[in-house]
Amino acid sequence: MSATTRSRVVELSAHNAQQVTVLVALSATFMWLLLTMGFMPAMDTFFSTFLRSDVLRDGERVVYRIAENRSDDTLTTGTLSTWALVESDPRRAALEALGNAPLPRAEYIFQPLVALTPLVLVGGFVFAALFTVVLPSGIGFVRQKIEREILTTLDRIAVAQFGDHTPDDIRRLTREISGADVRKLHDLVDVYGMPYSDLELLQRALRWSDASAGMQVVRVHDAVKFYMREYFTDRYSNAILGLVYIGAAILIIVIGIRGLKFLPATDPSVVLGALGLEFMLLITYAVVLMYGRTEEANHGPTGGSGGEAQFALDADSQQLLRAFLATPRASQHNAGDNA
Repeated sequence: MSATTRSRVVELSAHNAQQVTVLVALSATFMWLLLTMGFMPAMDTFFSTFLRSDVLRDGERVVYRIAENRSDDTLTTGTLSTWALVESDPRRAALEALGNAPLPRAEYIFQPLVALTPLVLVGGFVFAALFTVVLPSGIGFVRQKIEREILTTLDRIAVAQFGDHTPDDIRRLTREISGADVRKLHDLVDVYGMPYSDLELLQRALRWSDASAGMQVVRVHDAVKFYMREYFTDRYSNAILGLVYIGAAILIIVIGIRGLKFLPATDPSVVLGALGLEFMLLITYAVVLMYGRTEEANHGPTGGSGGEAQFALDADSQQLLRAFLATPRASQHNAGDNA
């Protein structure tokens, strides 16, 4: 890596305060929108449609019994704290208007913050991270990471092609790869010694980087896929798999506690929260597997136009391999001379 490229990569690896602040602000905004305009209305519709219950959540007082052997308690509902699911009764509104309606009895209670927090946290952060892809590099958190990986990949190709290189060589490679058609791209596979799928992905990322703001929004998947393939899946796949097992362990504990009657059957919020956590972790791991490299791509031949087996070895590895292969031949030749 040249000194200029190394300096640029180091610069792109450090995030400034503006990028972090924008990411945090966007995450909080998307979390609030998902909670108030997405998941909470969806749960309200689910309770009303499928459970045939009225949902009380605007400060009404209800009667609630946590277990059969416990006495009745009085709860006050709240939009974010506690919902009460009561039996649907068309006469309730009229009786409340007269002021002599008895307190409704809650069949179930639901705590939105407990049940929906895992979905809201992960969903809000993912939407915020995707939004920063199309922001300018000065405030775009993930955009800067994508630009760093593009530069790193171009530098790796330049080292294999030119050895010591200049920024002009990087720009020439960028123009050559970005402007190549399908035939030319297959030819470059043989020249660069890299899989066609990786080169095509790099080309799409370069075209995304050079596109206008509107086209960058349309092609955002190409940039995200390049970053996931080149960096994220290799770096964090094991960590995410570990989190999946942790989520499964939490879910097993919660289900076990529920089976021992330590959690009331009339309040499924904790169980739903554990299910939501494991669901989001499994979805994240599935995305990592979808965007990760296959075993064939890691260890098998490339998909070049000639169909020959090629491996992405750097210059030093190729020299060592040649030296290793030449050693037996020299020994055999000396043995023949002695005979």
